[in-house]
This record gives sequence, structure tokens and C-alpha cells, in this order.
Amino acid sequence: MSGVALEIRGLTRFFRKGGEQIDVLRGADLDLAPGDSVALLGQSGSGKSTFLHILGALEPPSSGTVKVDGRELHGRPRAELDAFRNRQVGFVFQFHHLLPDHTAVDNAAMPAIIAGRRVEDARADAKRRLAQVGLGHRLGHKPGELSGGEQQRVALARALMMDPGLLLADEPTGNLDPSTASEVLDLLLDLNRDRRATLVVVTHSAELAARFPRRLRLVDGKFQEAA
Repeated sequence: MSGVALEIRGLTRFFRKGGEQIDVLRGADLDLAPGDSVALLGQSGSGKSTFLHILGALEPPSSGTVKVDGRELHGRPRAELDAFRNRQVGFVFQFHHLLPDHTAVDNAAMPAIIAGRRVEDARADAKRRLAQVGLGHRLGHKPGELSGGEQQRVALARALMMDPGLLLADEPTGNLDPSTASEVLDLLLDLNRDRRATLVVVTHSAELAARFPRRLRLVDGKFQEAA
């Protein structure tokens, strides 16, 4: 895994509701070097999740540019964007979005299966990923048989399946108790350090954000360096 460089210029995103335009991002600029680790803070509704969705090619900006390793992201053909999401981006969300009828192994293996790898190979790799996040003993358990922290570890293993260069985490500890939240954050920071993936984590917790070398706050649709 190697991190990606991000160059964001003049990024805007607005929505229309009842004939009114709601501006979320307002000409935001940001540079991230490969392997950077950033915590993103901001009030609810400030646009943090929208920003992650744009970075991960889940939704387009209204205007502005997002360059990944020097190449514009959102002008690419749809098939290429799909491949980018599957192979270069690892998503971790507050709600785990695990398939309830599938085991931890099969949930973690899903990105590789979607990418066309042999199921047997994908499952073998998923077992290794789950062991990396401390779940080697829970491979055959379904989400309903796992704690919240264990489910989030499955989501982490799934995010790592394709060795992405960009890890995006949206309030990944929001539904966890403080001790488990700290453990999950430890895993994310360890992955950033050991694998050099570029890491962007949205969090409402100033305490968790303080553990990151760089902290940003989204205010009035633009980024500010936070103390």
C-alpha cells in the first residue's frame, strides 16, 4: 500500500431544497501528501461527510477540482470511478453497513469478490485481514453475533482488502464506548503509519482528533487549520 496525493481547489457543493440553495462547501482548498494523517472536525451539517463522499467518488462536487496523484478525479468515466472506489479507496463509516446474513470473512472479502478475484482467494485474504485487526477468532460469526467494536473491526478489514492508498473514515468511533473507540482509532493510526495510506478521519471528538499530527476544521464551507 502507498498513499495518494490529493490536491483540492475551489471545491464547492450545494443542494437545492424547496427552491432554496444550500451551500455546504464554498471554495475549499486542501493539499494532502501521500501518507498524511488528518482529523477533520466541524459542527453537524458543516459538510464533513459530504467532503468525504466527494473524495471517495461517491458524489460529485458542484464545482472545483479534486486531483488524485495529479489527475482530475471527477471527470473520469463512470467505470473508472467505480474501479477507483473499489480498488483505491477504503471506506469506514459510523454505521458498519455489514451484510447481516454473511460471516465476518465473507463481509471482509466482498470488495475483492466484486473486483473479480476467486472467492477462495478473497476469503483467504480476508482471514489474514481479520487477524490483523484482532478478529482471527471470530471469522465465522455474523454481524449480529459481534459487538459494536468487533463489527467496526470487520469494516476495517473490509476497507483494507484492496490495499487502498486512501482511507476515509466517517465518525468511525461514534457508536462505540470510549475504550473501544480508542482501540479502533489505534488501528487506523497504525495502518496509516505501517502501510502509509493517506488517512482522513471525520470525528466530533476533540480528544480523538488531538492524536492526529494534523487537524482541520470545516467552517463556513472552507478548511481551517485547528490547534
